[in-house]
Amino acid sequence: MRGLFIRIALLSILAPGLNALHYSVAHAGGGSFDDADDHDDESGPPFIGDVKDRNGQPIADAKVSISVTAYNSTVFIRADDQGHFTIKGFDKDINPDDIEITCSMDGYKAYAISRQPTGPDPRSPIEVICLLEKAR
Repeated sequence: MRGLFIRIALLSILAPGLNALHYSVAHAGGGSFDDADDHDDESGPPFIGDVKDRNGQPIADAKVSISVTAYNSTVFIRADDQGHFTIKGFDKDINPDDIEITCSMDGYKAYAISRQPTGPDPRSPIEVICLLEKAR
């Protein structure tokens, strides 16, 4: 098994009583874009990312915050030992633009974050790169 699977019951954690979210899995581990594309028809695009320092070196065990702004809710996962993280797709009714991802680590501060789809299909994974720099 690659990485650590953290099962998150988003329906009960993020939005009790709302049908817009469904059960999802956050995978704090590396994987290829092809691996992340195996979600069902009810899911939106997965988010695949890396946490790195300004020199491009991975930051292991960084905290990744996933906020669904439409529901004012946040879930946290950790990047793996290579700085990789994967968040399986949310319900297809949630606009990916309403999902905010930030990264942090003790001793570092946010430097930049980028996100872009990996393909033209709306269900293509969205790549997120979090860059952190040493705090002074």
